[in-house]
Amino acid sequence: MRIESTQSFVAAFQALPMLKSLDEYYPDLSHWYINTVVPGLVLGNDVLLLAREGQHTVGLALGKRSDTERKLRCVRVLPEAQNTGIGLKLIETMFEELETDKPHCTVAEEMLGLYSRTFVNRYGFALNSVDKGRYRPGKLEYVFN
Repeated sequence: MRIESTQSFVAAFQALPMLKSLDEYYPDLSHWYINTVVPGLVLGNDVLLLAREGQHTVGLALGKRSDTERKLRCVRVLPEAQNTGIGLKLIETMFEELETDKPHCTVAEEMLGLYSRTFVNRYGFALNSVDKGRYRPGKLEYVFN
């Protein structure tokens, strides 16, 4: 397994299907990805990491690096590749790309159990706030760093 950083327009669109399952937590995620992230990748403001086994993509991470913000936007690993350390490797590689080990990130309430222990215990992330309705009416979003 290898982790690749890419600014490829083609790779960015090939990664889109891995993000589709997040639409239920982040409405219009595909629109945001195509209109915000893809241009940011081309301009060098955003980071796309792909975890590959051979030619097969098994995971990805999205990050944002600007003068005002370093953000871990997303980490996704295919179900068959979960619990193998790929997600941790993606996160740690993103720290290198963003030049910080405490990037800003948010987590939907339904996904908090998947991420909070790793974020807090392994990486020392700090929970800054809990926002209600940030992305979906009545739903909580946990804000770290």
